[in-house]
Amino acid sequence: MVKKRLSLLRNLFFPLIFVITAQWIDLRLDLTQDQRYTLNSSTIESLVNIEKPLRIDVFLSGKLPAEYLRLLREIKALFKNMQTHTDKISIEYIDPFEGASNSAVLIDEMNKFGISPEYVRSENIQAIEQRVVFPWAIVNDGNKTLRIPLITYNLGDSHQEKMNRSVAQIEFKFFDAFIKINRKQKKALALLTSHATSEDAKIADLLKSLQPYYQLASFDLKALENDPIKTLDNLKRFELLVVSNPKNSFSKQEKYLLDQHLMNGGKQLWMINPIAVNRDSLFNQQGSTVASGNELNIANSFFKYGFRLEKNLVKDLYCAPIVLATGVHNQAQYLPIPWPYYPLAQATNHIIGKGISNVLFKFPSVIDTLKSTAKKTVLVGTSDFSKKIQTPISISLKEASEKLLPSYFNQPSQILGVLLSGTLSSAFENRIKPFELHNNIEKGESEMIIFSEGTLAENQLDKGQPLELGYDKWTNNFYGNKAFLKNSIHYLMNDHKLLYIRNKEISLPIFDLESVAQRSNSWRIILFSLPLILLSGIGAIIFRFRKAKYSQ
Repeated sequence: MVKKRLSLLRNLFFPLIFVITAQWIDLRLDLTQDQRYTLNSSTIESLVNIEKPLRIDVFLSGKLPAEYLRLLREIKALFKNMQTHTDKISIEYIDPFEGASNSAVLIDEMNKFGISPEYVRSENIQAIEQRVVFPWAIVNDGNKTLRIPLITYNLGDSHQEKMNRSVAQIEFKFFDAFIKINRKQKKALALLTSHATSEDAKIADLLKSLQPYYQLASFDLKALENDPIKTLDNLKRFELLVVSNPKNSFSKQEKYLLDQHLMNGGKQLWMINPIAVNRDSLFNQQGSTVASGNELNIANSFFKYGFRLEKNLVKDLYCAPIVLATGVHNQAQYLPIPWPYYPLAQATNHIIGKGISNVLFKFPSVIDTLKSTAKKTVLVGTSDFSKKIQTPISISLKEASEKLLPSYFNQPSQILGVLLSGTLSSAFENRIKPFELHNNIEKGESEMIIFSEGTLAENQLDKGQPLELGYDKWTNNFYGNKAFLKNSIHYLMNDHKLLYIRNKEISLPIFDLESVAQRSNSWRIILFSLPLILLSGIGAIIFRFRKAKYSQ
């Protein structure tokens, strides 16, 4: 009787208790080598801080190609993980084509809302099939609506590399959206508007992309020329000053104001042309211009901080194309031709540029680092096939028709962007000051980024309207300028969490389609013959066993 009771407990009661208890235990183990399904601590913190219920609509649904189905599975796994940390997220997967009578009308309507489609071609044995997918999500908290592109790619990515990069960036995309929605107090940054800096329309897209994160303001160093102390007090209110493509020189008083902003812990981001190139003259009928020094009277301050902008231009074998017209009237053709004065600069492995697509520089110069108290970190440079050209020099579009010889580009990678951090010495240390300042600082802890290209943050215009930064309407190429500059600003504004999550690495194997195509016949023979060989072997073993057994 006792044995029967113990057997009943062991076989029925204990398993039942285990099953009931397991319903209340949420145990998830991430056994992947790259911890793909483990949320970053910053993501968890942002989920916990969500105050209002969020609705997330994912339009990547319905009949999808295999690669997009894999992306959808990763998104669902991410949301399932997120929902263990908050109950304020509701997700709905929407098939845009469900119930749509006219696909063309639907695509046009989605485009009006900024949700552009992707056209995916797949080759079958009989025909080539094209499908339309909408890899987008919308996050809404009742007041704000954010569009999230689910596809991330760099220039030159293959289709599989693009999908792998998209999978790796999913967590960052939604964390970035949660930051934009949750952020209430924004730190302030200023854009210098004096000294003929970039026009508003040409820097509009970068500023628009920064608005959800920071308070943006314009700053004029010349507004209170008779009250420099008041100007400095106003400048100190901003954690970061962005200087984009100045064309007028800086006075001694203005340099001292900028210097003391740095010494007091203010950050600065400079995009500056040491060489002036009149691009309107270059692209006129004559097709030539003269590149000469751009005298901005700021070189001595930069020298003291620990770098020098050389008076030269850099040509690179790895470069972006320009589009030139050949022929006239109806016979005119527009051809993209490699232009070595437009290097496709490569970001270093620093957190600012890691994983970023190549950055388009136009007529950049070399940055030379010098011995100083500041730490220098190279952020971006040319390829290992470059050439420095001393100025002044005449530049002609006829050079585009010349063959690019690798032997000509015989110089190593040249520095185009540098981060200075740590202790910076004042440019006015042991010098006569332009005005009396009671709390003058000779050394200070700060950070500064310098790029030797003034138009780096400038977007193109189409009928007077700004296009997305990094997009070239003439070649239809996207470059990494926008992401690279946003990362630079996030870094200087101490928003490092956005950078760490964006740099999350996921190791996904890439299917080598070319290798599969080459070995397809061999694999067909193996897969066809292997089962027959195995069956024959098993049959032979059984036959010998039966023969040995029954022959006795």
